[in-house]
Amino acid sequence: MNELRTLAIRVLPLPGESIDSWLEALARRSWTSLSAFQEALGLPIYERTHRLLIAPSSEMLRQLEVQTGLAPGHLDQTVIPAGLVGRYAPRWRFCPQCLRESRGRWLTRWWLPWSLACTKHEALLHSVCPSCLKEPREFLPRPVHLNPHGHCMRPTGRRSVCGADLSAIPTLSLKQGHPLVQTQRELDRVAIGRNTNPDSVFTHAEECFTRLTQAMANSDLPALSSVPGEAWERLFITTPIPLTEFAAWRLREHGSKTLTREFLQQEYQKSGKPLRQIADAHSLPRAYVVRRARELDIPVYRGNRPHIFDDEWLQDQYVNQARSTGEIGQETGTDGNVVRRRLEHLGIPRRLFGVHSWPAMNKKLGDSVPADIRQATEGNLYGWLRLRRFQILMAFPTLTTTASYLKVRPSRLTGQFNRLESDLNAELFHRSVRQAAQRPTSRGASLLRDLNDPQVQMLMREALGPKFEPMPGREELEVAAAVADGADARLTALDSRLPIPAHLHVPPPILPLLEHLFEHADRETYATQIHTITGMHLATIQRQLKRFAEAGWLTTRQELREERPHGGRCRIYYALTAAARQIPIRDLLGNPRKPRKRTTPWDESLDTTLGQRQESGDQRVKEGCN
Repeated sequence: MNELRTLAIRVLPLPGESIDSWLEALARRSWTSLSAFQEALGLPIYERTHRLLIAPSSEMLRQLEVQTGLAPGHLDQTVIPAGLVGRYAPRWRFCPQCLRESRGRWLTRWWLPWSLACTKHEALLHSVCPSCLKEPREFLPRPVHLNPHGHCMRPTGRRSVCGADLSAIPTLSLKQGHPLVQTQRELDRVAIGRNTNPDSVFTHAEECFTRLTQAMANSDLPALSSVPGEAWERLFITTPIPLTEFAAWRLREHGSKTLTREFLQQEYQKSGKPLRQIADAHSLPRAYVVRRARELDIPVYRGNRPHIFDDEWLQDQYVNQARSTGEIGQETGTDGNVVRRRLEHLGIPRRLFGVHSWPAMNKKLGDSVPADIRQATEGNLYGWLRLRRFQILMAFPTLTTTASYLKVRPSRLTGQFNRLESDLNAELFHRSVRQAAQRPTSRGASLLRDLNDPQVQMLMREALGPKFEPMPGREELEVAAAVADGADARLTALDSRLPIPAHLHVPPPILPLLEHLFEHADRETYATQIHTITGMHLATIQRQLKRFAEAGWLTTRQELREERPHGGRCRIYYALTAAARQIPIRDLLGNPRKPRKRTTPWDESLDTTLGQRQESGDQRVKEGCN
């Protein structure tokens, strides 16, 4: 009962085929998914393909050979030693023509980081699927029995795969006798098995890569066409990727030959080059250069080299002038960390960490500066900005118009002025109300006089620099005065006997309705009709039409009873006046908005439909009364 069960349907692995490809062929032959087939054989189910190639033990391979009727040791060539690829494996490359000829069978050597070309067809290997632009064999394929062989099985969803035909991709052919093909033949002759020594293979591969790089750089790389040339650069640059064992080995070999004790003493200690610069110049990670220097007992400095300071000057700049360590470091050609360590060595206590150590927070003004100015700026990071905006605020009628000029939110300005009044412990201005603009209090008027002093203005410009905001001009103030009351402000009154005013005030909520009226200026309209076309609220339309009529923009006409033979409430018709039609509407609207609900054309059919709806409603009312 404990004997292993063998498969009735068997498929022999092809020469050089990988274990995952062979198991996929068996699953297709048995018409089942690969995961279900692995579970039936008692194999662990891995998510990534390379884990299956490096994980099987000898006992697992012997058991699998008994179950599939293979000779002992037959599967040793289908796996890769873990020491060759490590935990993070390189991409699996492939030859489309080989996939087409073998009916979708994948080779083990395509997984090796030095596999760049197919020696059988003398072509560069592909590394990504042209459809999903991902590595097709990174993850183990699942529903293999439901998809054709040789297609990309990269998952694109819970139940879907890419499905691109990899065997139909154009071949990246190389010329006959190309050095890349010759080098690949030499690398392919190295036998890869479970007991392969990685160091010997890496040494041989590095020698081949060195000769290949020299040959390709001299003559053969310019001879490649555009597509194979781009593929070669992509393959060689990413071969091997930095996380593989081969890459780590190459890094150690290259670093040990380049970063000798004599080299680091000359470049780092005598010439003063930073380790980062040395690492970039030789294409090495900075962490490895640091580790190599410490292995050779060469002292590694944190940050820049030790800097010789004038201790009295440093104490004066940091303590008396209240300058930051970053500013001092920039002036002396070093950084803030070096300055901070020197201050610790001198026993100078550090200021509070963060914004409290900034120069603006610690700068003191002279007694010639008014007391309110000093109280608002000393120990405050944005004190000068609040004072400047208070000046601008008092030039406008409301806080909302000030926020529009400064392009900030009104709530932000409210917080800034509340903070300014809190710092000065006094109310600085009376807030605006209906038909009454904001105005300064006696304390605010005194502060404005102090701010207009030339000395204070010079200090403000120096403190704010490019953030110094200019005072508004006459035109900005006139526009602000016209819109001071916001959406409820009075419309500009029109008179056909007088010219159109230079500045027209139309509150923003009225603009969509105004746009509609000018688009249909050749006919009369009524509130229900506008509501059906624009989607605006009916009560809003009626209220705004009344405002337009009172301001002289619209004429009104009560519908006659003879015009409604079927009964019902008489409508009020509106039309633009002659004065309103002379307004340059494009300048007034700027960027007109489209109707919100629907764009039904304005024609007689709409009038008929609306009339029928009104008549039907009136008829239902009469029947209900009867």
